[in-house]
Amino acid sequence: MKLPLWRLIAGLAVLGIFVVVIVLLAPVYIDNYRLRGYVRQLAAQPAASTESDDALRAEVLDRAHRLDLPVLPADIKITRASGKPHVETTYKVKMTFYPVDLHMSAASR
Repeated sequence: MKLPLWRLIAGLAVLGIFVVVIVLLAPVYIDNYRLRGYVRQLAAQPAASTESDDALRAEVLDRAHRLDLPVLPADIKITRASGKPHVETTYKVKMTFYPVDLHMSAASR
């Protein structure tokens, strides 16, 4: 049984749309993954327990901006338990091709 040409074209169009969406979303998720790894590594360093919250916040903010992530200083929350810092970052990424905000987060644990 042979498929009609229109069904083949429609199937390839849907597949193409999925590929385009993945290509557009993947960089944001990859950069968030990199930021999460950095935040975990930063909080696990012994020197982090002696650094001020503002210094830790500045380091996370610098890394986020190098990754082109729209993280603001208010998006970074730092708490301490037994002297060890816990860094939590929540931020929104506006997608230009579709009216949706991706809510991303990176935490040290």
